[in-house]
Amino acid sequence: MRKSNITRNSFYFAAGMFIFLLMAACQPQPAADEAETRDSEMTESSAEDMGQKPWVLNIEEATVNNQFYREAKWTGDYMQMVLMSLKPGEVINLELHNDIDQFIRIEQGEARVLMGETKENLLFDETVSDDWAIFIPAGYWHEVRNTGNTDLKLYTIYTPAEHASGTRHETYEEAEAHGHDHDHDHDH
Repeated sequence: MRKSNITRNSFYFAAGMFIFLLMAACQPQPAADEAETRDSEMTESSAEDMGQKPWVLNIEEATVNNQFYREAKWTGDYMQMVLMSLKPGEVINLELHNDIDQFIRIEQGEARVLMGETKENLLFDETVSDDWAIFIPAGYWHEVRNTGNTDLKLYTIYTPAEHASGTRHETYEEAEAHGHDHDHDHDH
């Protein structure tokens, strides 16, 4: 049962990433006044989760400008995009998603990534920075720590969604107080 869920979710992840990247690459470049209008509309609506409807954004700009520790920006039935900003020394705590594949893209900063099949055996240990991507398979424990002197700016894509639509944690402390369960199973 676990293998079929991982295989199915891996398919959803790969298909979601392909569609996401294809949509990003195929967007026509608008005239300057159209881009200005679209950017102002994006800013006006950026306080809400734009999931369940078509949406485009300059993801690098949105990620670098994000000031919140965690904010779900697009939540669909099978995929979710979340922006994150970690202050120096902050961490995405050690966690496990049994039925979720996760993609992380670092837009700015430096981080240490640990992964392993058990939380006592994190054999995968890499340092990443601007423009690096991290692929986390379902069933792997993982932790991401900001090791730099500036804020770590990243976006992450979960397949399927990990957080409730519209989740916003302004600080690491707020996220911890919210009580996010780091050792969990999902029944999607």
